[in-house]
Amino acid sequence: MKTDDYQNLLNQGIAAAEQGQFPTAQAYLDQAAAIRRSPEVMSYLAYCLARGQRQLQDALKINREAIDREPGNSLHYLIMGRILLLAGRRDKAIMAFRQGLKASPNPKIINELKKLGLRKPPVFHSLDRGHILNRVSGKLLSRLGLR
Repeated sequence: MKTDDYQNLLNQGIAAAEQGQFPTAQAYLDQAAAIRRSPEVMSYLAYCLARGQRQLQDALKINREAIDREPGNSLHYLIMGRILLLAGRRDKAIMAFRQGLKASPNPKIINELKKLGLRKPPVFHSLDRGHILNRVSGKLLSRLGLR
């Protein structure tokens, strides 16, 4: 019976978190964690901490524990990327999303990457992205359809 309760609480918590109802999600996930502290529960609890209470450092720590316990699950990298985006660390978030895709293909990660809109590499790698040669040559090559 406890397994059914755990799965039900976990599913309700995940659904609430994905809909943006973080206090409700955290309540369900706390109850599920009381039954069993699985890596999946830990990841979503970390996400609720980050989104609902803005405790980003604690959330990152909890999520890293989940990744250490289950490194092949792309869900943990999805949550890590989302938390890093909340912290304003876009480059690290993209790295986390890419690691998640290496672990296993996840359509949610692909959607997050599409939302971010990845930039093309600079034309001249030795120059800064904002350098006038990179900006002008990138625009020119794009208009010509060569980029």
